[in-house]
Amino acid sequence: MDKALTDFITEYRDYITLFTGIVLAVGAVKNWNWLCNPVGKPDAHLLSRGMYRLIFGALGLILIFCGAMMIFG
Repeated sequence: MDKALTDFITEYRDYITLFTGIVLAVGAVKNWNWLCNPVGKPDAHLLSRGMYRLIFGALGLILIFCGAMMIFG
């Protein structure tokens, strides 16, 4: 099972990167609770919900760019 999972991730890492970036970017735009809610996190007093959305949105865009470059570049 571990070998199959490792082979799958190695084979499709570009699509996994692109999909993860899309999920993060859409989650930041749609303000999904499971992604952007800072309550209960150890750094909740440092970052607001808007800052989490900004960070995850930027990370999503970076991953989308990297995934697209791996696929088409």
